[in-house]
Amino acid sequence: MPQSKVSRSRWTPLYVGAFALTAAVVLASCSSSSGSSTPTTTPHTNSQLAVDLKAAPATLTAAGSTFVQPFFTAAFYDYTGKNSKVQVNYQGVGSGTGITDFQQGSVDFAASDVPMKASDLAAVPASKGTVLQIPDILGGVALSYNLPGVKSGLKLNGSTLVGIFDGTITQWNAHQIAVLNPGVSLPAHAITAEVRADSSGTTYIFTDYLSAVSTSFASSIGTSKTPAWPASAVATPKNSGVAASIKSTPYSIGYVELAYALQNNFTNAAVENSAGKFVQPSLVTVASDASAAHHVTPTDFSIVNEAGAASYPIAGYSWAILLMKQTNAATGGAIVKVLDWTTQSGGGQRQARGLGYVALPQAIQASDRASLMKVTGPSGTSLLAS
Repeated sequence: MPQSKVSRSRWTPLYVGAFALTAAVVLASCSSSSGSSTPTTTPHTNSQLAVDLKAAPATLTAAGSTFVQPFFTAAFYDYTGKNSKVQVNYQGVGSGTGITDFQQGSVDFAASDVPMKASDLAAVPASKGTVLQIPDILGGVALSYNLPGVKSGLKLNGSTLVGIFDGTITQWNAHQIAVLNPGVSLPAHAITAEVRADSSGTTYIFTDYLSAVSTSFASSIGTSKTPAWPASAVATPKNSGVAASIKSTPYSIGYVELAYALQNNFTNAAVENSAGKFVQPSLVTVASDASAAHHVTPTDFSIVNEAGAASYPIAGYSWAILLMKQTNAATGGAIVKVLDWTTQSGGGQRQARGLGYVALPQAIQASDRASLMKVTGPSGTSLLAS
């Protein structure tokens, strides 16, 4: 088992409402709109967003992905600033724990970077009815490193990343790394591989990529939210925990959601894509990767290693998870209105660029709204349309 470096409590509250906000995210979110492209909206879209902001009073609880946490924090803060009658308390506890909380009915909705699979859905009581899963944001997974003397320009390919994270490449000046980086003075020092200690959708996206480029990795460690990393890896809960560990550990490398890499001013590796090009993670290169996957569903959602010379190959969507039939009209109405507003260009998606995310493609925004329109209250009528 990997060695555990940081022990953190499960609950890290992010109280998002009229009176409180997590300070670390506020710094990024306050200027986020200025860096965004002008959203494209239609009269119908503007009309629905106005309805969204009239949700009845409610206090919502949600939990899950730390991948989406900075975005949700800013978007929900923006929403409640416009409709203070609704408060949203989102807990960034990791995708796996968020799914468990949703299954147990302790949250109103959840978020995960990998949709619930059939076995996860089977754990939701049948009396609760159908589960709806919709994309809420698009992001990349950066390979961030703390390598004294190498401030930029490091290139890594799939087989080298597999070796670093399965423990078969242990030194920074190993031949496999050196041959990709001619002219770079690589230190003769052990590599510290930084990984997640919790059930993590970010880990799923990263291992999905490693499995896509390596059949040996796919058949050994494999694609998972909780892979069996080698004992030499340093395991830390949450994206924020891995980011802190990378920052404090010279000669380390780890995977974090791009927003965390940008917030920490990390140096990130250029990763070889399916076209043989080494590409840095950025909003443009993540969007390029996603553009090759024209349609995603809860059962067909992987977008790693897509075609395109400009594509960064480690990217994925975060997914919001809720019940199709809500038992409380006020709470259910607030859930669908907050999530509709959050997933539209005229609403929360305006926050994406300034926080290091890519706004949802217009086709996915339309699909999200169509899905949310089908969520009903106790009377069987659409909660979003009312």
